[in-house]
Amino acid sequence: MVAGIFARRLSKEGFHYSEANLFRKLRLIDLEMHGRKFLYNRDVWWETLLKQLGLSKLKGPWIHKTTLRYWKIYAGASPLFSDTMSTIHRLKMAEFRLGMVSDSDGTPGMKMKRIRQQPFLKFLEIIVVAGEDTPNVKPSRGPFTLVAKRLDLQPRNCVYIGDNPNTDIEGAIGCGMMMILVKRRGPKGGHPDHLARSLSDAAKLLMQN
Repeated sequence: MVAGIFARRLSKEGFHYSEANLFRKLRLIDLEMHGRKFLYNRDVWWETLLKQLGLSKLKGPWIHKTTLRYWKIYAGASPLFSDTMSTIHRLKMAEFRLGMVSDSDGTPGMKMKRIRQQPFLKFLEIIVVAGEDTPNVKPSRGPFTLVAKRLDLQPRNCVYIGDNPNTDIEGAIGCGMMMILVKRRGPKGGHPDHLARSLSDAAKLLMQN
């Protein structure tokens, strides 16, 4: 989607790049920002692309408009995992208290706006948007420590379930939580306390500990 927007915009300015070429460049930027820099502000991603193309002079308000359009489309095309709601209901029935730690999208308020559209919102007591509610995003310990504090719990009495070994393991374990990693497609590695095949599998592990 963004590659197409850029291809059309650059073409109007007299610079012709194929959508496929721009997509490959954006994919590499995605991997760098998620994998090493933990920088999620899409405005910066698009500006990085322009810089790589030697076209930084084309920066302008259209960059942020592209970000807003990106998140609108992304939200509509990102359904919950099939076992999300059943797992949440199961945990609530077992009287677990539920909170959430999620990284900022880089556009202030955007992550909370997307979370408010989700059916699980009413089951969460606390939501911490790392990078907005705290100075740093995950894997900093700060967001994990804050969610425990707002739940009035000690971190050692909390279990964090996540699916990104790059961001979810270090901070959770570092502040004293048990960490269950759900194996998904994407980054591998890390040393969680437990591995799960799915959210429902993570719930089974949680109830055993």
